[in-house]
Amino acid sequence: MKYWKEYNGHRPDIRGQKKKYDNTIYTFDIETTSFLLLDNNQIPPDKYLDLSEKDQQNSIAMSNMYIWMMGINNEVYYGRTWNELRYFLERIEMLSCKEKKYCYVHNLSYEFQFLRNVFKIKKIFSRKSRKVMKCELEDFNFEFRCSYYMSGVSLERLADIYQLNTKKLVGELDYNIQRNSKTILTKQELAYCENDCLVVYEYILEELKQYKNLKDIPLTSTGHVRRELKNLISEDYKYKNYVRNSVNKDPHIYNLLVEAFMGGYTHANWTLADEIIKDVDSFDFTSSYPFCMVSYKYPGSIFKRCYIKTKEEMIKNLAYLIKVRFKNIRCKYYNNFISVSKCTYLKNVRYDNGRVISAEELEITLTDVDFYFIYDTYEFDSYEFEEIYWSIYKYLPKQFIEFILDKYVLKTKYKNVAGKEVEYALEKAKFNSLYGMSVTNNIKDDVDYDNITGWSEIPISNDEIIKKLDQEKKQGFLSFSYGVWITAWARNNLLRNLIQLDKYCIYADTDSLKLRKGYDKSVIDNYNKSVENRIKKVSEELNIPIEKFAPKDSEGIPHMLGLFEEDSHYEEFITQGAKKYAYTKWIKLKKVKKDSNVLKVEDDKALVLEITVSGVPKCGANSLKTLEDFKDDLVFDYKNTGKKMLIYNDDMPEFDMVDFQGNIEHVKNRYGCTILPTTYVLGKAFEYAELLSDESSKRAIYKE
Repeated sequence: MKYWKEYNGHRPDIRGQKKKYDNTIYTFDIETTSFLLLDNNQIPPDKYLDLSEKDQQNSIAMSNMYIWMMGINNEVYYGRTWNELRYFLERIEMLSCKEKKYCYVHNLSYEFQFLRNVFKIKKIFSRKSRKVMKCELEDFNFEFRCSYYMSGVSLERLADIYQLNTKKLVGELDYNIQRNSKTILTKQELAYCENDCLVVYEYILEELKQYKNLKDIPLTSTGHVRRELKNLISEDYKYKNYVRNSVNKDPHIYNLLVEAFMGGYTHANWTLADEIIKDVDSFDFTSSYPFCMVSYKYPGSIFKRCYIKTKEEMIKNLAYLIKVRFKNIRCKYYNNFISVSKCTYLKNVRYDNGRVISAEELEITLTDVDFYFIYDTYEFDSYEFEEIYWSIYKYLPKQFIEFILDKYVLKTKYKNVAGKEVEYALEKAKFNSLYGMSVTNNIKDDVDYDNITGWSEIPISNDEIIKKLDQEKKQGFLSFSYGVWITAWARNNLLRNLIQLDKYCIYADTDSLKLRKGYDKSVIDNYNKSVENRIKKVSEELNIPIEKFAPKDSEGIPHMLGLFEEDSHYEEFITQGAKKYAYTKWIKLKKVKKDSNVLKVEDDKALVLEITVSGVPKCGANSLKTLEDFKDDLVFDYKNTGKKMLIYNDDMPEFDMVDFQGNIEHVKNRYGCTILPTTYVLGKAFEYAELLSDESSKRAIYKE
């Protein structure tokens, strides 16, 4: 790595006709020191948890950049101050290239908070406040892009997944040590800094194998597969017209679709919570969402109002969008299914971790799939369709179904094949993005950034919503109603199995069930037979070879989409609610990770204790000695989890910051992001956390 003054220019790779740009790969990264100010005393971050609650609240979160790195292809330069970075950018534009340059930052949202101290920034693209996907500098012809959003994985995993020559040097930099721009850095520390840029550079090289030009690389991981499908159907007017028929322009229908959309079902059986259960089997669906996409039918025409009054009047080959009111409704099962957060009206409710056990009255908007399920699993005195709309059920466009299956074939083909690790990683990422693409949110509030006033989110107007609905119709790419029904079908598959195994089901999560002994295995076998029959039917009706639904791996073994298969066996299992469970299981010694919580070793296997707790890293299992410790008020210590929190400060005071070598730097940056250690206390949450992985949950609503 070279000091920035050693830069004497480079030969840019100028491309483009009307708008010229440099196809040189620029990368950027910074390292920062976090600290606290308490009574004008400087406190390092590792002392934060030692402070009293009052002192934690009274302390000021501070941070300071002490080194920046900018890669120009595989040559990395560094400087220690923001002024040096400004001089360096001037040097690049003076000596080498005035045209537009693309610079990649892994987690641009973090660097952005510091860059805004010294640069005026324009043309920001952000999903929500502080979540920056790309931006441009006003004074220099640079566009910064976030490589984390592009890849969807951490820098460490990026190097492993893409088999990069350069690896992130994990653990080489102690972030508790106080450093500033005057701190003398070791060779090891400088190497750590350099590698972060080189990992991103090598990753972008991999992307260029497909996209050739930097400006053409999609901004998000979902964007890769979206771009591929768009290119495939760009002149396929039969496809576009097929989709247009199902896109609803009516803003009221759009609102009802937003209300009806639900994510995966994640819930614990309240009668078995807080209890250690021995001998538990875990079953997972094979690619649940893609299976539903290729084998079920979806609203294939715009929704039209009808005035039927009862379930018996509903027709099976029609999709329905229903606003329904139930009176004196109560669940028949140990597990409960109606999400409180999706109800638009509730009266006198009994709750089960955010699900409705019973209610004197409730109103909810449902797909026909969800309505049929609630009708079968709840008792009620009466129900009334307040509004009901119908659409003709059709398969997704055949071109789209074949596109999904082609991705599945390639993923299966490359899995566990030596020398094809990168191809497998790419195809797996695309395959996993197929559902996300179907619910990509283009109708959301505007996110605005001003160099003086900062961030703001501006609700979009009704006119803008109508305009975007019109655009969706004209494009004929995908219909939002597809995404609403994909999750409905997937939930239905999970829950129809669950209610047959009700008292044996300890826990359910989107595409998996945890079952205690005594369950009827024939339920799963019968479901798998129904999957095979459904796939045969679709294969024949659409004239698609059945081998695409069940491709063979490198050893000639077929893998059919959608099967419910045993994923794991637990010696013991305990749950405290949604996204909170722990278990013990035997694994082979060679598969034991260095930070695993090993309870016992026998021959060539080890009994490990593992956890799944939302917001807690897997290594947090080391906070437990036995499963009996997995109770309310269990504290997951920072020493076991390494879990950190970010505090954005938009008004830092000036301060003379002292590094660990005694060097003093006068810090006068206003904006910073402080990284502090944190703990997590286990508890039963009675408000259910809806899965927020899909952007559609944040859609703007038309104001009626």
